[in-house]
Amino acid sequence: GLGYGGNTKAAIIRIGLKEMQKFCNVFYGDRKIKDETFLESCGVADLVTTCFGGRNRKCADIFAKNIAAGTPKAWDVIEAEELNGQKL
Repeated sequence: GLGYGGNTKAAIIRIGLKEMQKFCNVFYGDRKIKDETFLESCGVADLVTTCFGGRNRKCADIFAKNIAAGTPKAWDVIEAEELNGQKL
């Protein structure tokens, strides 16, 4: 959305995966979630899908481009214009 290269995007995704692991350890640590779980569909695959597709990425792209252009749009306006009645 803001023109960053592949390495920057990969670094952000890696940070996101680490945040998911930390969240699970903090809030669900008693369940002994295995690190391998995050390499399954419920982990890195969902993270990649979220980052590169879907309405959340689409709306975040529009939001960021408008901020960068100095013409910010509110989330509810972006939803109304782009999501045909769906919500984030």
